[in-house]
Amino acid sequence: MQRRSFLMGLAACGGALSVAGRARADEVGDALAEITRARASMKTLVAPFTQERSIGLLATAVKSDGEMTLVLPDRLRWELKPPDAITYWITPEGFGFATPKGAAGAGRGAAGRFGAVLSDLLVLLGGDLEKLRARYELSIPSRADGITLAARPRVEEVAKHVRSLEMTSGPELWSVRRVVIEEKNGDRSVIAFGKVARDVVVDPARMRAPKPG
Repeated sequence: MQRRSFLMGLAACGGALSVAGRARADEVGDALAEITRARASMKTLVAPFTQERSIGLLATAVKSDGEMTLVLPDRLRWELKPPDAITYWITPEGFGFATPKGAAGAGRGAAGRFGAVLSDLLVLLGGDLEKLRARYELSIPSRADGITLAARPRVEEVAKHVRSLEMTSGPELWSVRRVVIEEKNGDRSVIAFGKVARDVVVDPARMRAPKPG
């Protein structure tokens, strides 16, 4: 009798866990659907940002100011102002960067440890978030004044470099207020966005990366 009660307890516990799992999945699905609807007709996003990178081993932080320009579906320009003075591009053709001393372009493999996550970052900022499901375990830590989406890598090519990605939207859901990147080595980047402008006209020349040399 005790054995039967024990097994019934395990079955009930398993059923509760299954229901909880479905509830979490539904919560994520609902949140992604809401953001997708808000982003549906979006063409461009432009926003200033402040980026703070905490370097774990050195117990120090590096702050930078910059501007993000996103042209959907697949072009991102990430400009860091002086004294950093470097601009990055993510495009269908590859990855590029430019400094006052020169410019270079290459395939995404040249982006180093972040090569595997560049496309995912673009999706977080303004793309179709459903595309992340196959590569990340998704959860919704908060819905306060927007939606916070947390993503933990499922695939080794990402997990060996990145512990997690997190994006917090604005209350209207199409904008981005904050992105946090936790690296495997303990480094952490927090990117806080200022006022986000939607569907502004962007000069196509600004979105062209240097050609691979």
